[in-house]
Formats: sequence, structure tokens, C-alpha cells
Amino acid sequence: MPSFPTVFLNDFVYIIFARRCDLPTLRGSCKSSHKSVKSIREDWSCHTRQRTAEMGRRILNDALRTIVNAEKRGFASAEINPISNVMASFLRIMKFRGYIKDFQVHDPQRVGRITVELLGRVKDCRALTYRQDIKSKDIENYKTRALPTRQWGYVVITTANGVLDHEEAIRQNVGGQVLGYFY
Repeated sequence: MPSFPTVFLNDFVYIIFARRCDLPTLRGSCKSSHKSVKSIREDWSCHTRQRTAEMGRRILNDALRTIVNAEKRGFASAEINPISNVMASFLRIMKFRGYIKDFQVHDPQRVGRITVELLGRVKDCRALTYRQDIKSKDIENYKTRALPTRQWGYVVITTANGVLDHEEAIRQNVGGQVLGYFY
């Protein structure tokens, strides 16, 4: 166990971060320890910037997993929070295709929540944590790889024309980034 020098209380968070992320430990005299704390602060700010970029993707994935878990347990509705505009667009496509009955957005200006009324039709839905670029000519091949059968299920793609399912994207001949899929 390395010995940490005495630092101010607000630097304690950075020390914990350094220990968890295997950053250089704080050793030596006070002057070198303050330099180490400074370098840890820089690494911490870089780490938080990367996490905020992935935050929207995790929020969408958590919401979709909440819907799947509620469907498996036989619930009539599911409550999702926090929310995003992309999530509302994803749910709008699910509603249009008949996989959910309805959804209501409560207090969208703040943290907000969405109440989703379920039909019992969703078997699985996932959001990709990495956004994969896809051309309009490759959408059909991606659909056959991602979905279990050709008869049901939709791949949701964010395009220049908005958030669309794969059928609408093929019809409009636009490509984009894959958000996720549901069936």
C-alpha cells in the first residue's frame, strides 16, 4: 500500500481516482506531491470528458433495458429517467411500428421522466454503445446480421433527416449512424 502525502480535502477525490485508474501514485516531498496532484487533476478532467461523451449512449441503453425487463416481468408500464431527445425519437419509432402502446414525457425541461405503456411485444431492444456509421446501400446487410429473422424487428438509425428505422432510411436513401435495434 503506497503512502499518500497529506493534501487538502478536495484533492482526496483525485487520490481515490488515481488509485482506481492505476495512475502514478503520490510519493516524495510535498512539492512533488502537489505536481502529482496536478497531473492527476488533468487526467481526471480528461476522464470525465470521455465519460460525458458516452453518457447519452448509456442513458439510451439503460432505458431500453428497463423496457425489456418490464416486459419480461409482465408489467403494464415502465418508467424511465433520465431522458433525452434521442430516447423520445427511439420510442416514437417503437410506437409507430406497434411495439409499445404509448409514452408520455413528464417535465422535459428538467431531468424528467418518461412513462411507457407496454403491449408485451418487445422481446429485446438494445442501443449500441459505439455509433457505427452505415451507408444506405449497407443497411439491408446490417439488418440481416443484427436481427434474428427477416420477418420482424427494426434497426434505428440517426440520419441527416432525423432518427429513422431501417425501412424508412432505405426508402429515403440516406445513411447515418446506428443507434440500436428492437424486435
